[in-house]
Amino acid sequence: MELDLTFIGIFKIIKRRFKLFLTVVLLAIILSVVFSSPFFITPKFRSECVVYPVNLNSYSIESRTEQLLQLFESNSIRDSLIEKFDLAKSYDIDTNAIGWRFALYNEFNDRVDIGKTRYESVRIEVLDEKPTRAQGLVQEMLKQIDLLARRLQREKSAEVLRIAERSMAHEQNKMDSIESRLHVIRQETGLLEYDLQTEELTKGYVRALSRPGTTEKEKEEIKAMLTELETKGGEFRALTHLGDLSRNEYNRLVLEYDEVLKDMTKELTYTNVIIHPEVPDKKIYPVRWLIVSISLVSALFFTFIIVAMKEYYRKE
Repeated sequence: MELDLTFIGIFKIIKRRFKLFLTVVLLAIILSVVFSSPFFITPKFRSECVVYPVNLNSYSIESRTEQLLQLFESNSIRDSLIEKFDLAKSYDIDTNAIGWRFALYNEFNDRVDIGKTRYESVRIEVLDEKPTRAQGLVQEMLKQIDLLARRLQREKSAEVLRIAERSMAHEQNKMDSIESRLHVIRQETGLLEYDLQTEELTKGYVRALSRPGTTEKEKEEIKAMLTELETKGGEFRALTHLGDLSRNEYNRLVLEYDEVLKDMTKELTYTNVIIHPEVPDKKIYPVRWLIVSISLVSALFFTFIIVAMKEYYRKE
């Protein structure tokens, strides 16, 4: 004989076993309320913040928001939080057990949620049994992200700084070599300014030739000076020009070096905080009404199944 599971049939079963179902309802409510209380389930609180990325240099085609998310995923930030807040103890992780780091990291990942919003900002949510610690974890993450981004930036700037120092040293050596050779030529020839001295000597030689009282010795001295200018002048002029170019290049490198040095020493922040983390005053877990509702529905369902089966076998 088939069991009547129509609405009327179900209603009749419940009516016949009304006291049983009422007892199950009361017991389910009482037990779910008791076992969802803080004595059995430690309540958790949530603190959150929303930030926008700023002052980040792009490494690839990823957006700044995606880059900030990658930085938040850094294990150095995770390990810093675990150490500072002694989370292994807070999460009741036995550090002497095998695989305790795996368990600790899983617990950390379950409690910390970092994701991108539809407005290209980053939301950070942290669950913890202590409201103040939940807020402290979020604040420390924001602090650690600044330290990490700053360290990465300074590492890159340090590489550029070393290149700039080598370039400056190379250019300085060139200037020293040029200046050393010019010094020798000045001592040998008395050259200080090639164009001006050549012009004046040429004028003096022309005047000496046109002046009746000029002796042959004076003419020979002026001519010897012009010959010396002719012999060493080209090298002197070329070295002077090369020295000017090298000095200009050195000055340019000094400006670049100063800019890189500024990057090495500047203290930037890398997030604009839109929603600041606060100390939560209401627990987020467990949701007692949901636990009571699920427990009640489950208890009634299984009770009905058992009663229906008994009704079926009794009729059989």
